[in-house]
Amino acid sequence: MLTNDGSTPLLYPHFPGFNGEHPFQCELVFGQTWNETILDLVQVLKEPNFYERIKQVVKRYVDAVETLAGREPVPDVILSCIPQDVIDLCTVKISKAGVTKRIKRSREERKALKKVESGRLFLFKDMDPTMDIGGEGEGHENLRRGLKAEVMQYKIPTQLVWPRTLKLIDEHDNSSKDRAQDVATRAWNFITGLYHKAGGSPWRLAEIDPSVCFVGVSFFREILEQNPMMRTSMAQAFTAAGDGYVLRGNSFEWNESMGSSPHLDCNRAASLMRDVLDLYKRQNRGSLPSRIVVHKSSRFWDDELEGFKDACEIVPRKDFVTLGGRDIQFYRTGDYPPIRGTFVKFDSSNFLLYTNGYTPYLRTYPGARIPKPLEILEHHGDSPWNVILQEIMALTKMNWNTADFSCSDPVTIAFSRRIGQILAELPEGLPMNQEYRYYM
Repeated sequence: MLTNDGSTPLLYPHFPGFNGEHPFQCELVFGQTWNETILDLVQVLKEPNFYERIKQVVKRYVDAVETLAGREPVPDVILSCIPQDVIDLCTVKISKAGVTKRIKRSREERKALKKVESGRLFLFKDMDPTMDIGGEGEGHENLRRGLKAEVMQYKIPTQLVWPRTLKLIDEHDNSSKDRAQDVATRAWNFITGLYHKAGGSPWRLAEIDPSVCFVGVSFFREILEQNPMMRTSMAQAFTAAGDGYVLRGNSFEWNESMGSSPHLDCNRAASLMRDVLDLYKRQNRGSLPSRIVVHKSSRFWDDELEGFKDACEIVPRKDFVTLGGRDIQFYRTGDYPPIRGTFVKFDSSNFLLYTNGYTPYLRTYPGARIPKPLEILEHHGDSPWNVILQEIMALTKMNWNTADFSCSDPVTIAFSRRIGQILAELPEGLPMNQEYRYYM
């Protein structure tokens, strides 16, 4: 058992261990057969160009995964342990102002940069250490998404492990911005994600028809695509049982002058939704869902909505919902913010919903700042509004990257950007895996 200070046992319970008893009721099986050591990372980290360094580090991990994938029996999940030196030299941070900042530069990189500052020219462009240093990055996402994209071909889910995740002693320095969670909470989150990646379902939605299919629609831009106007559609499909799937749609040109958010024309919208239904049928012995619910973070355009509806004609019931936010706040008397589940009705299809807030079961508000409500901007479909709100609340509890009581966004849209980043880095010719657990 791993314990914390016990001050908030409902919010941060002790971790009872991972064994054949409650709650996971299974064992961890590991051994030397599934160990592979990466020997030359120190040498790779001397590469002065930042993005070339990431590329070489990813290659070493991909080679190790390929080796493990060839062993018998094949492991269910591979833990990719990332040394602190790799984190320091292969990741960036983004400030609140949106400024990209490198965490640390290697000794070789600092030397090369001095040569650049002195006016020295490089014979070949890829020798220049300043190339791409100011490129885009998202915390650890550069390294993570590149590795996730390339190992997908071996059909074994991976879990990246930072050194601080494995610390068994809690850090009590409240001034540290990177202060880790207490050891029991880290264990809950780590093992819950590992359990799902190995094929388990930590929990399921109890009061939702299992034949309902929830879909989140979003867009991303492929990094390797030279045309900055090119966008690719994506759908995330989830069942009430917790099965999650990812589908990549067609690419299309989108000019920012047409609107800040990309939209699909009628044909592309219909094609994407038909792919979702075909996948659902393959996974459910040829059966169609009894109802389909589409979540989107931008308003539906008429052609787009028409395409979705056309593809869903064979489904008995359907709902199309736009989720967003306008930073509108409401307050209640007392010391705590609005209760989780509080809603404000503006009209028949426009609501505010507090997916975060004071939670009676936890006897507290499990957040650091004032909770921002989610806004339901549009609803086109067959179900009453209270069903739409209840389902959104339920889907905020389907994040298996954490054992938290709930999250602020439903799973249909919570990870669309992160999944899009992984798909964007998928090398041409490599297959994508449709199971959601490969993107976690």
